[in-house]
Amino acid sequence: MKVSVIVPVYGVEDYIIRCMDSLVNQTLKDIEIIVINDGTKDNSIKKICDKYDDDRIKIIYKENEGQAKARNRGVKYAKGKYLFFVDSDDFLELNTLEELYKVAESGHDLVCCDYYKYYDDNHKEAISLIEHFDPNNLKSIVTGMPGGPCHLILKKLYLDQKIEFLEGYIHEDTAIIPYLIAVSKNPTYIKKPFYYYFQREGSSLNRKEYNPKWEDIFYALEYLQKKFKDNNLYQEYHDELEYIYIEYLLHAPNLKFLDYKEGNKNIKRVSLVMKQEFPKWNKNKYYKEENIKYKIMCTLFYHNNIRILKLIRKVKAK
Repeated sequence: MKVSVIVPVYGVEDYIIRCMDSLVNQTLKDIEIIVINDGTKDNSIKKICDKYDDDRIKIIYKENEGQAKARNRGVKYAKGKYLFFVDSDDFLELNTLEELYKVAESGHDLVCCDYYKYYDDNHKEAISLIEHFDPNNLKSIVTGMPGGPCHLILKKLYLDQKIEFLEGYIHEDTAIIPYLIAVSKNPTYIKKPFYYYFQREGSSLNRKEYNPKWEDIFYALEYLQKKFKDNNLYQEYHDELEYIYIEYLLHAPNLKFLDYKEGNKNIKRVSLVMKQEFPKWNKNKYYKEENIKYKIMCTLFYHNNIRILKLIRKVKAK
């Protein structure tokens, strides 16, 4: 078995067939598709059973306990040489696994690729997984988007490192993927989008009301940093970890905290964490490559300047 594809399923009856079609029709045939029924109450699983007669599909049933626990359960059943995680409202190009597998077999135990933000058939946006990729500096791969999907992972590496997605939290993959890349043998990057990341309202990271779970990013980063320290990798990957903190505290989640009264308290928390962990963050080599808008926003958040930030948001909205 070449690849085990792990697909947690919960509440996706409108999207699951598109996802499954993209898996059963992969050009790489020697795969298994492990569907984890995470206690879904809709017709997602029924739709799979009604449409597909394919012995490569294995359905595992469990109570609803979240995506991280579902992925961890799927790994326990995986028989493939490599692991690939797919969210059940997303889908793949039909040659995805074949292309990533060929590259992996040439001497890489972790291969990552770009993706599309997918809105509908007429609107998709190609996204670079690793904005600061440097082919002469493989450590730069650690700075890429740390989602579980878009990474083909040697199962032996995953098991040897005793990796598990962080259960009970969102940002569960941010807590482990950068570390997994750091300990992999000769990781590599295909700068081509294969994965379609569906932009669905109501998902845990796309909500119109404030979601207290967004605050999980603080624990996820703390967990990740501890993994590097416990395995004597902190100094070697200091710049990469520092940039991850910049991206996921000072930049990426900050507008979520800014736009909601309930989240404003976390802007001060962001500032305190950065002052404690990475006080010289603005000298980071990856940060220096960012554009001026990125730098202004990070600086304002670092200095906890909510008033100016909200003024900028108001002007931008007009």
